[in-house]
Amino acid sequence: MQIIPAILTSDPLELDSLLRQVGDSKKYSRVQIDFVDGEYAANRTFKPMEADLIPYLPLKFDAHLMVTENNIVEWSLMAEKFGFERVIAQVEAISHPEEFTALALDVHSPVRTIEPYLKRLKLVVVMAVEPGFGGQEFSDEVIKKIKRLSSLRDQSKSKSKYKYEICVDGGIEQEHLPILQQAGADSVAVGVKRVLEWI
Repeated sequence: MQIIPAILTSDPLELDSLLRQVGDSKKYSRVQIDFVDGEYAANRTFKPMEADLIPYLPLKFDAHLMVTENNIVEWSLMAEKFGFERVIAQVEAISHPEEFTALALDVHSPVRTIEPYLKRLKLVVVMAVEPGFGGQEFSDEVIKKIKRLSSLRDQSKSKSKYKYEICVDGGIEQEHLPILQQAGADSVAVGVKRVLEWI
C-alpha cells in the first residue's frame, strides 16, 4: 500500500520547505497538495498556480480540490496547467462529477453517492475526516466504504468495468495501515508532518 504525504497549508514558503523534506527523504514518489477556497470549508489555502512543483520533480503530484462549484473549473484547469498529474474533486460539491477521473467522497456520504461515476474513475479518495482541516481524528466508519468499493471493483474484474484505485485520506496513524490495506485500500494520504515522523 502506497503512502502519499498530504500537505495542507496557506503558506507557499511552508509548502516549499515540506516538499524539500519529502524529496530529501527519498521515501515517497507522490505528494498530495490540498487546496481549499474558503467557501467549501471554513479554511483557505493558496491556489494551484502558486505551487511551484518544478524544483521537486520527479515527484508526482495530486491536487485535492476542496472547492465549490463556482471555483471547480478554474482551479482544476489551473492544477492541470501547473503540473498536477491527478486532480481530485469532492463529488458532493460539483454538478458534473462525470467530468473528472478522480473524485473524493466525504466522510458522511454513502458509497452510492459516487457509484454512478465509478466506471470512468481512475481514483476514489475516501475521506476519513471532515474535508478542509488537518489534525482530525480518523473515523472508523470509512472501513465499510472501503470494503464496499473494493468489493464492487473485484466483482467487475471479469468485465473490466471498474479500474479505480482506492485512497483513504485523513487522520491516519500507523496502526490504521494494516486495517486499511486489508479492507482494500491501495494508498493512504497522510499529513506530511506525521509521515516525516515515521521515517
